[in-house]
Amino acid sequence: MKLDFDSYIKHMKDSREVMPTELYNFASNPMHYELNGAQSLHDAWVVSIAIEEVRDTNRPFNASLKICIKLLGQQHDRSLILSYLDVKSYSFTGIKNDMNPNDTFHGDILDHRVAINSDSFVHTLHARSGSIFKVVFGRFSYHEQRNT
Repeated sequence: MKLDFDSYIKHMKDSREVMPTELYNFASNPMHYELNGAQSLHDAWVVSIAIEEVRDTNRPFNASLKICIKLLGQQHDRSLILSYLDVKSYSFTGIKNDMNPNDTFHGDILDHRVAINSDSFVHTLHARSGSIFKVVFGRFSYHEQRNT
């Protein structure tokens, strides 16, 4: 994915009015993109991907979809947890990482970008193996969990 990083961050900062606060804070923070940073998704490893149908027991036919991607941070000192709510679509394409059989179909995250649609947001993560995770969503949350 070739894109001028400074232009991308400027675009994210200019989009503050149309993005939910937590998504804006995540997408516009350069620390989440650094090549060598504890909070960066770059070089983080996929730990789990969970897809959940969220249902209210009082209104079980009014369901929504939630996806949670948990990554082991590049310095292995924390987990980076990305939660996508009101998911509209998703695609996960897995390609075996022949360079390192221990990385299964993911390898480490090489790059990620947030984009804005007219009625939703898109987060695309590219893994070193060639795998691609793409989620189209309405709401987002991010948190870190320190590994002790």
